[in-house]
This record gives sequence, C-alpha cells and structure tokens, in this order.
Amino acid sequence: MYQMIDDPEEEERTGRKPVSILPFLIGAILAALVFFLVWLASPGQSVSTGQSVETPASRAAYLTALGETTPALRRARLIDYQRTYPDTDRKDAIQDQLDVINAAEQQDWESVTRAVYDVRSEAEEKNAALLSYETIWNGSLLGGRGDELDTLRDAIDEAVASAPLPDRTLEAGDSPISDSVPSDVLAGAPPRMAETFPIYRPPTVQVVETSREPVVIEAEVRRQVDPNYPRAALRRKVGAVVTLAIDINEKGRVDSTEVISVEAERYGKDFVRAAERAAMRTRFHPKTIDGETVPARGVRKRYIFRSD
Repeated sequence: MYQMIDDPEEEERTGRKPVSILPFLIGAILAALVFFLVWLASPGQSVSTGQSVETPASRAAYLTALGETTPALRRARLIDYQRTYPDTDRKDAIQDQLDVINAAEQQDWESVTRAVYDVRSEAEEKNAALLSYETIWNGSLLGGRGDELDTLRDAIDEAVASAPLPDRTLEAGDSPISDSVPSDVLAGAPPRMAETFPIYRPPTVQVVETSREPVVIEAEVRRQVDPNYPRAALRRKVGAVVTLAIDINEKGRVDSTEVISVEAERYGKDFVRAAERAAMRTRFHPKTIDGETVPARGVRKRYIFRSD
C-alpha cells in the first residue's frame, strides 16, 4: 500500500493551488442578510396626510398620460389616472392640464355646433366640420361627447330629409294694368266708380313703447361633474350633505365657491373639498338678461354623499 506525498517542487511547476469560492459565497449571504435587516427596520416613505405613496405602477401610468400626443387621448388617460389614484400629490397639476385641454375642446365644440345648425351651410360642410371635431377629440373616449355627437348627427340627417322649399318666383310677363293708373284709385274700374269709391286707406296707428320687465334666464347646468367620494368616509360609510354658493361668470365657468352648510358626522373638510372641486369643474349655461350673458352670483348648489 502506497502513500501519496506532495512534492513542493511539483506544486511550483504546476502553478498555484485552486482558489475556493466558499468565502465569497459566505460574504454575499451575510451582506444580503444585513440589507434585509436594515430594510425591515426602515420606517418607509413619508407622505403628507391624505396622499398616497407613489408606486411604480402609478408613476408609469402618469408618464404614459403625459406621453400622449393627441389631446383627446391625454385627457382620457389623465381622467383615468385621476380616478384610479384620487389621493395623488399630482392632482393639482393634473387638474390644470385638464382645464387647458377642456377649454380648447369647448371652443372646437362651439364651432362645430354653430356649423351644424347654420341653415346656410350644406350637409357636406356640416359633416366635414363634425368629422374634423371627431378626428381631434374622439367622442368615444373617456370624457368625450358621445351622446351629444349623436344629437348633431340626427340634426344633420333631419335637415337632409326635410323637403326643400317650393320656388315662389313669379313668372316674367307683361302686366295688363297700365302704369298710368293713379295709386289712389282701383285699377280697371270705370272712371265714375273710381272717383266715387276711392281705395280705402286705414288710419295711421302710432306705436307707443311701454316699459316692460327684462327677460331673465338663470344659469343652468350644461355639464355636470360629480364629486369624488372621500375614501376614508366611504370605507366607514359616512354620508354628508354640502351646500355651496357659487359665482358663475358670463362664460358659464365657476369663478369661486363659498360653503353655506355642511351636514356630516365626520370628515367635513374632506366632503367640502370634494364638493368644491366638482363645482369648479362643472360648466353652466350662463345667466342672460334680454339675451345678453351676465355673471350670476351666489347660486346655490347642493352635493349629497351617500355611501350605500
């Protein structure tokens, strides 16, 4: 039986001994364990009261909304983000962007409405104006005007289906009545009858204008925006009734709001905040006096929150 004896000279000829990876593996495991313990002891991300912690999903959704090049898609994604993450700290920036987009859309909507109801325009011009609006704003998206677009299409179809007015132009021809007949006698009558029976002329009636009351039409809701239910109150099934006094300018937009009353067991400030945001985004037909738009002050509007 033979015993193997290492030869130092053989080791020098063949090179160094193999390096073991065991120390590196143990060091990596210890580093991971330390990182895990530090992560458990960390207090986490601090946020303000009423705000949610940003997640990779929420950030990705927000960046996707900002990346949309068309205004209709951007508005739809911002509205969806606003509903999905109501407590985000970006809510003010999102609302500012929505206000700008909605203002541009409102101008285009007023233009296409005037074109559709213009009796001097042909059906082709009306359809072209409607198609241009739909190409830009896509009424089927979130925040679009699907039902209102159907109303405009029906108006165009009704105008096309209606019978054209008959031609009432008189045929050209020579009149049998002489141009020499005086204007105060009957044409064609014998001379004696013409002198005996002159044409009856009614007496002149003077029209005297009397004072009247001006015609006042109060502001009416054109596009209603419902408030977002406060999440804490919804979880605890707390309801509320918030009454606001709002000031509406001559363009139908809300300039300011004032709280009249709040009926809530808890979360009164949250309910008021939700009601004020909804009121500021609501659009109205402005108040008119004798057909002229004027501001409306102190218009009362009530928001009822029910958790059932």
